Amino acid sequence: MSKRKITIDDLLALKWVSDPQLSPVGSRLVFVQTVVDRDADTYRSHLWVVPVDGGALRQFTAGEHRDSLPRWSPDGRRIAFLSDRGTAKPDPGVKRPKQIFVIPADGGEARLLVPAAYHPSDLSWAPDGRSLAFVGKPARDEPHSDVKVITRVRYKHDGEGFWDGRYKHLFRVSIDGDGSPQQLTSGDFDHADPAWSPDGRHLACVTNRTEEADFTNVTDVWIIPVDGGEARQLTGSIGPSSSPTWSPDGRAIAYYGHDNACMNATNTDVWIASAGGGDPVNLTAAADRSFEHHIITDMRAHPEIGGPVWSADGQRIFAIVAEGAMNQLAAVDARGAGVTVLISGRREIFGLAIGGSGDRAVVAASDPATPGDLWVVPLDGRAAERRLTQVNQAILDQVILSVPERFTYQGADDWPVEGWVMRPVEFRDGARYPTVLQIHGGPHGAYGEAFFHEFQLLAAEGFAVVYTNPRGSQGYGQQFTAATHHDWGGKDCEDILRGLDQAIARFPFIDPDRLGVAGGSYGGFMTNWVIGHTDRFKAAVSMRSISNNLSQWGTSDLAFMKGFWEFPGDPWDAPTWYWERSPLAYVERITTPLLILHSEQDLRCPIEEAEQLFAALRKLRRDVVFVRFPNESHDLSRIGQPRHRVERLHWIVKWLADHLRQPAAAVVREPAVAGGTE
Repeated sequence: MSKRKITIDDLLALKWVSDPQLSPVGSRLVFVQTVVDRDADTYRSHLWVVPVDGGALRQFTAGEHRDSLPRWSPDGRRIAFLSDRGTAKPDPGVKRPKQIFVIPADGGEARLLVPAAYHPSDLSWAPDGRSLAFVGKPARDEPHSDVKVITRVRYKHDGEGFWDGRYKHLFRVSIDGDGSPQQLTSGDFDHADPAWSPDGRHLACVTNRTEEADFTNVTDVWIIPVDGGEARQLTGSIGPSSSPTWSPDGRAIAYYGHDNACMNATNTDVWIASAGGGDPVNLTAAADRSFEHHIITDMRAHPEIGGPVWSADGQRIFAIVAEGAMNQLAAVDARGAGVTVLISGRREIFGLAIGGSGDRAVVAASDPATPGDLWVVPLDGRAAERRLTQVNQAILDQVILSVPERFTYQGADDWPVEGWVMRPVEFRDGARYPTVLQIHGGPHGAYGEAFFHEFQLLAAEGFAVVYTNPRGSQGYGQQFTAATHHDWGGKDCEDILRGLDQAIARFPFIDPDRLGVAGGSYGGFMTNWVIGHTDRFKAAVSMRSISNNLSQWGTSDLAFMKGFWEFPGDPWDAPTWYWERSPLAYVERITTPLLILHSEQDLRCPIEEAEQLFAALRKLRRDVVFVRFPNESHDLSRIGQPRHRVERLHWIVKWLADHLRQPAAAVVREPAVAGGTE
């Protein structure tokens, strides 16, 4: 069968797997599979089950809803999960509320356990299987005004919207449904990540129970007596903590965290604390890598990566580690004797499940030719990995993919930097091709060995693609990640442009006279910055970007935190620095034709960042088009409404084709129409 080029429409045919969970005896796996419902312009997510030792995949839930977060009961007889089934359809762009359901593991009807009024999340089975703990909000039945009265600085969050006045607390509910959920915590602070002690008497969780919680990223591990008693703080308020997990004997708790040495640019480590008290120990400091998911693609956003997970004998803790452009599975010695990387494939791991016996794992993983599938990984190293799913093989067998070619080069200060080039899929020797430089967000994310539909689409449309991991990128050690400190637009920009120069020198098919640049979030900031400092690019695409550090500081859900470390203080401390490191300060220098794409409900980089840049460029009579996406968040390119994701890609391809495939002077476009698309 002859193959074809990948298309925009292929995005809607993909299937996404996530959140694998092994049954207690390790014989079966449940996972989430998400597909596009084109007619409804939304996604459907269902639970699927597969025998780990061989057997057919079986769809376990169905219907016009989204199921997620499946968790096996301790005896393996039931599965609890979240679902928006049975809830009212909200306004466009607003997520339907979730409820907790329980279903027999061998099939049957799902039974509602916790209604949507509690906004449940983060569910966890008690060891005896008779109850569930979950994070929720106290239910309220009284009508409430739609007028927002703001008293706290964390009053909104991208993708969730505005705070509704209720804090997140721990609840317990009987599986038999013999009563309403029992609230276990109280107070004006949020809780997350509940984990039961092996004896079922306590819950570990993370929270910040201080009046300063809104002004810091610090969270601590606390132990909550389930049947009443005094809560006890286990960690020392030095940085963020997450995902506490009890050792099999209940004497210790492992968790992810860091000491805030570089705020959000700090490596996340695996820590261990005695459940009885005492100073926690960082088990992975010497590894100089971050134990987190850090790869940016358009295939997923904020995945449930799993871990840390104890081995059955309590000697090891399994976790995902960021290693350059890859995520790997590692075993951390619980006595502090070091870290062993168990598998070393060039790929992104975005999900982890460990069987109760501890002899094998299942990972959800992607590589440049695979949007995402599941593999069984023997943990003793005596057998090869075995693939469990091939959910997108029917599409992949039809299309031609471009294989990223990795190269390294010397960035600023002669630091080694990793980059990639993708050839057009119909590449011919001797020809030169228009090329797009892509810049990732964060800045503390990274591009990686993962499938990226947008990049494959550009290659199919006749463009070469260049992308790099400049300083600031996670996965290359603490010094490298923290090197954007007080220097946005400095040596990070030099790293990026040196990478482009090296790509041009090494790959003669790149046409240096037909270059485009594109990026989102911090990558959008850098796109705006670059075209204000050079005219070498013939087209630019700025997405969910920052144009003015001063205004973004107070309008974003999180940017007010930048002054603690990333930037040199708050705007009143360093107004000159904030302005001089803002792309808007150099708007008069911008001559590159610019396409601005932005979501109207982006609370991370609010849309006024795009509005300011567009207004300035239009007043300067520059070539600029501004496309606004209603009812979309910062994650439009990853989880936005399907038709908006498609329209976004159409705009990118058309803009780059118009400006890079022919001389800019020959491009003719219709004038902008206020209030509509162009």
